[in-house]
Amino acid sequence: MLDTVEGRLEVHAEQWDQLLASPVDPPDRAISRLYGLLRVLLLEPDSVVAETTEECLSPSPDPAEVTDALAYLTELAAKGGRVADRARQCQQLIMERAPE
Repeated sequence: MLDTVEGRLEVHAEQWDQLLASPVDPPDRAISRLYGLLRVLLLEPDSVVAETTEECLSPSPDPAEVTDALAYLTELAAKGGRVADRARQCQQLIMERAPE
């Protein structure tokens, strides 16, 4: 994550792809949702952030899941560039829709 935040996503894109495509064992819905969100932000620049964010929030996630997702998004938003813009958009959508 640190290399990605420091602007070296291209160097590690294949590793991100492998990680985010790997099955979670044992299956964990929260991690799977977070992986889906990160996949769209980091590896699928033409995907619609709003759709993936809605999927991440459906059904209602645990507040700890929201906190974790927002922490990752904060790191990505600080990076700058297209990923940061998409991360901020996702943050805003989560803040608007997440349970309190």
